[in-house]
Amino acid sequence: MRINSLIVKNICLFKTKWSAFRSPMQTLTAVKYSTKDHENSQKFETVFSFPFIRHIATLNRIKMYHLLGTTLAIPGCGLMESLGVFSEYSFLAAAYIGVTGGILFSLASLPFNNTIGFLYVSEDDKYIKISAVDFWGRRKDRVIPVDMWIPLLEMKPKTMDAIYLTPQLTDGTKYKLFVKFGKEVNPTKMGQILE
Repeated sequence: MRINSLIVKNICLFKTKWSAFRSPMQTLTAVKYSTKDHENSQKFETVFSFPFIRHIATLNRIKMYHLLGTTLAIPGCGLMESLGVFSEYSFLAAAYIGVTGGILFSLASLPFNNTIGFLYVSEDDKYIKISAVDFWGRRKDRVIPVDMWIPLLEMKPKTMDAIYLTPQLTDGTKYKLFVKFGKEVNPTKMGQILE
């Protein structure tokens, strides 16, 4: 009987301390989200889409799966070789295939880092939403004010402009925009805001 009452007291004490700890955290998250309320309440219109972004994301994601397979295969082959199940040098062969494959997949996906898949512009033309694929094949959405986007016509021409444009933000972030292979949903709005 005493043990049960002691357990109940400890649970009640834990709940009161946890609620006192949790309430500042809830206010912090409320403040954090309230600063983005204006950006999230905006309605965005798609002005550009790149239909091959799924293929680029898959290419960028393959190296992650290869890395996971390599981290499992190399120790496994070493263990099996030491037990005599696999032939000699199977550990070295697994290590060679894993490392060279990882390097090749990384080099193949490096040119497609920060490729823009979708561009959205808010209805009041004050915000741009950029949906890009990162080095690991994950989609990264970013909402920025129009002032952060450096207009494409103000940038110096580059040799790769025939294939893709390299828009840049004022904070130094660079993207790749395949306008030639993409679909301009609203070219007039895209031109007014981005160029």
